[in-house]
Amino acid sequence: MRQSTLALICGLILVVVLAYSWCGRNPPVQVSVLSATPTPTPAATSSAATPSAAPSTPTTAAAQATATPPSETPPPEFQNVIHKADPAILEITVFDAKGQLLRSGNAFFVSRDGLFVTNAATIAGGAYGVAKTSDGKIRNVSGVIATTPESELALLRAETKVGVPFLPLAKTSESIVVSAWAVVVGSSTQHKQQPLAAGKIVSRGADAKKDAFQISGSIPSDAGGAPVLDDQGDVVGIVTSGGKNEVRPTGLLDPLLAEAKPGAVGRWAAAPVESPSPTPTPRVAAGARRVIYNPAPKYPFEARSIRIGPNRGNGRYRVTFDPSGRVKNVQIVTSTGQPILDNAAVDALRQWKVDPGPNDWTVLVPVTFQP
Repeated sequence: MRQSTLALICGLILVVVLAYSWCGRNPPVQVSVLSATPTPTPAATSSAATPSAAPSTPTTAAAQATATPPSETPPPEFQNVIHKADPAILEITVFDAKGQLLRSGNAFFVSRDGLFVTNAATIAGGAYGVAKTSDGKIRNVSGVIATTPESELALLRAETKVGVPFLPLAKTSESIVVSAWAVVVGSSTQHKQQPLAAGKIVSRGADAKKDAFQISGSIPSDAGGAPVLDDQGDVVGIVTSGGKNEVRPTGLLDPLLAEAKPGAVGRWAAAPVESPSPTPTPRVAAGARRVIYNPAPKYPFEARSIRIGPNRGNGRYRVTFDPSGRVKNVQIVTSTGQPILDNAAVDALRQWKVDPGPNDWTVLVPVTFQP
């Protein structure tokens, strides 16, 4: 009896040992089978997708970095360049033949007698225009002196009795030096932050007087017409199309400046042609009337203690002139956010005068208050 019991116990022990041995060898067999099967389990699919997704992240980041280059900070001495250039940089506002606002853009004076440069796209379809400088003065733009499709630039003249500050043009193409710093400076009546863009010149064409060059900094889309200045404050290029890093060299202005005869006032392409009149009274067709008196609104003393709102003192006003050239009505189109500033603008605009015309004439006037 004892021997049979002992044999039974030994048999049970042997079964347990064999079962343990079998379970210990089973996992490697399962792994081998899973790796060989053509239909992966969900776990295998997840692990296989991870390596393919990993490379896409840096690729996307690289594409974003290429599309939006980081802003660059010019050397400190360029702050003095920007400060000196500001009085000669202006905002040009263009209207159609009905006196309706078309667009505004950047521009800059190139001579004391009121010649200034902007990009051709800003003045396209214009019949009338005004030029506004950082000191608040608004000048009538008599017309377009010259423009060429190849350069995408335009030369105009603003009326002035005492002369205007202007920017010097780079004298030679050697001023465009690869790796040299340059800044894009726009009208401070439109842009409070200056410069609009800054960077190093990264490439230039074979002919530096005619071929566009590029800077490393990203140029914003509303920089059209703005000058590009070197460390001496000379204009080495002009932005014609914002949103690109491409700049037109100042050499393209040579043929335009050659057409600027002394005393030439130019003409707006869309201005109505005046028919001969038997009367000696000087009259022009509606939409082409010239501003002959335009005092700039003064910043009210009482407003110096108030905080200018988010509009930064910028407003737009619709001025209607009667046939005699006097102001008939002034309406607030875009308020400055402060009634005291709006009233000061309306009071100044009521004093404006234009040439006589056959009908009432309406124009939109931008006004910026600076304490």
